[in-house]
Amino acid sequence: MAARKQTKIKPKQFLQELKAGEKPAFGYLFLGAEIFFRDRCRKGLKKAVLGDDVTEDGLLLIDLKEQSLTRVLDETRSLSLFASSRLIFVSNAENALPAGRSAKDAPNAAALAAYFQDPTPGVVLAFECTKLDARDRDDKAKLDRVAQFYASVPVIVEMDRLTPGEALKGAALLARNLGLDVDNDTLAELVEMLGGDMARLENELQKLQLYAEPGRPITRADIETLVPEARQSGVFELTDALAHKQRERALRIVDTLHEGGAYWPMQVTLLASLFRQTLAVKEGGARSAKQAMDQLARSGVRTWYSRAQQLVETAEQFSRSDLERALIALYEADRDLRRPTPDDRLIMETLLLRLT
Repeated sequence: MAARKQTKIKPKQFLQELKAGEKPAFGYLFLGAEIFFRDRCRKGLKKAVLGDDVTEDGLLLIDLKEQSLTRVLDETRSLSLFASSRLIFVSNAENALPAGRSAKDAPNAAALAAYFQDPTPGVVLAFECTKLDARDRDDKAKLDRVAQFYASVPVIVEMDRLTPGEALKGAALLARNLGLDVDNDTLAELVEMLGGDMARLENELQKLQLYAEPGRPITRADIETLVPEARQSGVFELTDALAHKQRERALRIVDTLHEGGAYWPMQVTLLASLFRQTLAVKEGGARSAKQAMDQLARSGVRTWYSRAQQLVETAEQFSRSDLERALIALYEADRDLRRPTPDDRLIMETLLLRLT
């Protein structure tokens, strides 16, 4: 049997096809770091392949940190007396890649390709590579190698992180489904402090549902009480200080955050997003929050009113050349923070001195 030509789809399309009753492919590669969608695709595939009768023989979980790809292929050829259909989830798929050689020419890749030339009827293989994030410079090259190695797998489901606008829309839908009354600005701040991670957003919104009294609006104080990032990040207070070039205030905030064990790479990422959007607002000539929102929306970036107002105020404080220098400083701080044993506090204080 000839292997199907590989196709690439998004989780939404994948789930729609399964719901419409399309027969699952013999193999999938879940590629990307958004485990919120990975979990839903897992659930949908399990339902499509095994129905409601999930048995130990029908469902198998293999971790390539502990087992080899050879073991996986042996399992695909093993027949079961108790399950007519079998689903094999293979986690940490990147561990099958050979070190120091071309991924697509590796012996294991050839063995995998040979399997998909003649796959076992009734068996569906789902490889998962969810530890690598395409937004990370180092991970991008690794993801390309993973895709090359698994080029024979019929379908890649791309589990990409959402854009800020998509994450906000998804969070609003989650909040609505949970019956939460939370205003758009508060929700947008939660989305940003969690980096648009939909799995974390779902978890934190569920915690807020249990915490808040029915019918009471969710406040910023609720989020600061329950969400670790809100308690220790202080990123919005810090960005406000930077927006107004308040050096002493910014340094005090960094001192407080350092004592609280803040995760500085996340802080720098959020600050870089602020300054990139501020530069866009500056170049577009927006003078009000509404103008900034409309201008960014035309570029495919959705933001909320209070954030847009902050961007306008920052643009008034910084010249275009100041903003360009700030982005260079943020890039260098991000680079230095990711080096072995960085002096986080010194790096952040130096960054603030450069930004103010």
